[in-house]
Amino acid sequence: MHTDTGAKGASVLLRAAGLPFRLIKSTALSTAYLCLAGLAKRRMKTARQLVHPQTTLTWKINVDSIVETGLPSSGRFGLKSLLTRAITKLDDDSPKITMLNAVTALHMAANDPRVTHLDVRVVPAAGTRNRPVSLGLGFAQTDELLEAVLAFNQKKAEQYESGNWDSSFTIDSFDDQLTYYFASAFNKIVVQPTGQLPLTGISWILPYYKKLLDKVGIEVQTGSRMEYNSASAPFTESDIPEKHKDNGMSILFHLNSIFLRTITLSRASSIAALRTEITDENKDPDMFAQKYVHTVMTQHGPYIDAQMAKRIGLITDVGGTFFDDEGYKVGKCTEIGAYVKARRQEIERESHGTPVLDAMLVKLAQLQRRQETANMTKLLRTYHSQDRVTVGVVYLRGSIERGGANGGSLVCKALIDAAEDPEVESIVLRVDSAGGDFVASDAIASAVRMVQLKYGKSVVASYGNTAASGAYLATTHCDCIFAGPATLTGGIGVSSMRPVATKRFTDFFELGTRQFTLTGPSTNWHELEGEKLEAFKSFVGKTYDSFITQVVSGRKISEKEAESVAQGQVFTGLQASENKLVDKLGGFVYSVEAAAQCGYENRAHSLRSMTGHYLQSAIASAQCECAADSDPILKDGKYQVPSELDPRVERKVGFPGNIVKAILDKSYLDKFNDPTYKYDADITKNIRIKEFSTSDTSTSGLLSLIAKLVGGDLVREAVASALRQERNSIASSLSAVEQPRAEADIMNIK
Repeated sequence: MHTDTGAKGASVLLRAAGLPFRLIKSTALSTAYLCLAGLAKRRMKTARQLVHPQTTLTWKINVDSIVETGLPSSGRFGLKSLLTRAITKLDDDSPKITMLNAVTALHMAANDPRVTHLDVRVVPAAGTRNRPVSLGLGFAQTDELLEAVLAFNQKKAEQYESGNWDSSFTIDSFDDQLTYYFASAFNKIVVQPTGQLPLTGISWILPYYKKLLDKVGIEVQTGSRMEYNSASAPFTESDIPEKHKDNGMSILFHLNSIFLRTITLSRASSIAALRTEITDENKDPDMFAQKYVHTVMTQHGPYIDAQMAKRIGLITDVGGTFFDDEGYKVGKCTEIGAYVKARRQEIERESHGTPVLDAMLVKLAQLQRRQETANMTKLLRTYHSQDRVTVGVVYLRGSIERGGANGGSLVCKALIDAAEDPEVESIVLRVDSAGGDFVASDAIASAVRMVQLKYGKSVVASYGNTAASGAYLATTHCDCIFAGPATLTGGIGVSSMRPVATKRFTDFFELGTRQFTLTGPSTNWHELEGEKLEAFKSFVGKTYDSFITQVVSGRKISEKEAESVAQGQVFTGLQASENKLVDKLGGFVYSVEAAAQCGYENRAHSLRSMTGHYLQSAIASAQCECAADSDPILKDGKYQVPSELDPRVERKVGFPGNIVKAILDKSYLDKFNDPTYKYDADITKNIRIKEFSTSDTSTSGLLSLIAKLVGGDLVREAVASALRQERNSIASSLSAVEQPRAEADIMNIK
């Protein structure tokens, strides 16, 4: 009896002792499996990455596959989360791709003569139920992708004869009209016979809760400087106010105009080819198509079956399904994510890279001190052998808060990280937010100004689906603001809501309350009255005045102009462009190219100033020691090659006359002095993208160290520290006369 008990106890202890070993063993086997599976998948991808003549670019899309950023969100750095995402990535048939990479890939393919076909298929998301089969994007994002497809069609029509290229879109059935809006840009649209097309136009429903709140005894006190205050109106009004209605109808009119015009222009030729009853007054096929689609939408919406959609020219074929791979059999096939990586690798091989501006300037200073004139000349020539610019991208998404996953402090930190990165020469702030906390929004706006003034780097704003209220405030001082035609922006105004539980509420729920305070009632169980109510409204008014002041300062408009577009009015991108709230109409790609242009111009200015400074200071120092005269290096903002240098100065400074002339070689002097020369920013050729996370990715202990080592953060931190020390050394050596200008020039060295 005792022997059996002891044996069982020993057995339990042995099994318990073996648990850690089994855990380590299972973890090792799982990791090995993931590594081997990942390696096999990468090998298959590598084989497919090669871009051959007559390549078909394939893209399977589900509701989750297109994302704004590929950076991890907050709280996704645990071991369980990492393993889950790794397994999902291996099993997912529709890999995720960022919005920027998707649009870039389409532009690359448009300019790549080896790509002849584009085949897009929208499929259900893996492992999900009751999820729509759609793109999962907003209007402005969908519109940007559509424009890229139209550009692909136009380029291929120029490169090839009809029949040698094509673009096709396949889906079983349209679950939303924005997916069809995107599909309308393709030459071929294939839908299952039982599919449908819910074409109704853009609309929305606004619920109003005041009667419900009155019934339960909740009163909402507001302090608002917004006549078009759509944020608080649902809680304070029983029906839509007239001004809100006017603003909403104006937005709907413009959005539906974009929606209808784009579809009709995309499908005009196929519709006109099917119709023979074009009257004399409607000979223009585009005009006819617009009227025709509007009639179809109003008479046959919201559900148009696939057979009817084919008869009226909205789709081209019925019968194919997204399980049929017949469309992939034209030439070699390359998945869109693999294609964009392969093209970037090809571009990297074609160009030998460019030394970073900050590192180049530091090296220049070191060479000057060591008098290595030959290496200095080589460095300057190498620097401008290629014109590639690195653009940092920071994301502002969701409701803006002071803390949490969407905290303003995290966005500010990402902006400063991008500014301090020695590789980054300009920054794009990508925005998709309807606003939020005013203090957090103001902090982001301050960070933008800090990046511009302290670090000397340009910040370009790119608006996605929405950039209103606090999100607009955060970007008012950006060097340039881009918005899509369908972007919703504006919302310049401030509103504060304070729900109050009245006696009706306490009676309804049979509650009793008692408050103890030294300053009088101030909780949500009491209404504000008298001085407290006036103070509440005064605070909101001062906040609104601060908002208007920043709009006037950032957008360079008068206070009268700012007031005319304020009071909470919301505009489409087209309207905002007319009202000077945004600078240009364009998507993510165009904003990145504009930022690269600004970065290159800043680089050129810094190179001119710093090169002139080093040469002048060296010559001036030698001249002082040798009591000799020499011609100026920089005159009227342009470099002038000295006619001659005193031999004693040449020997002292280590810059012989022929070396000075080589450094100031006419070929690259003309590039900077010629006002007609312009850097042609092109995201498909000469721009690098570097994303900066706005998530709280902090870890602790050993995991933090491993993350930094793997990501190269420790190396970057060491380099950045050395560059900061060199920047301070350069700044301290400048003369008092040159100090202010040079400080601005060397702020890029961080």
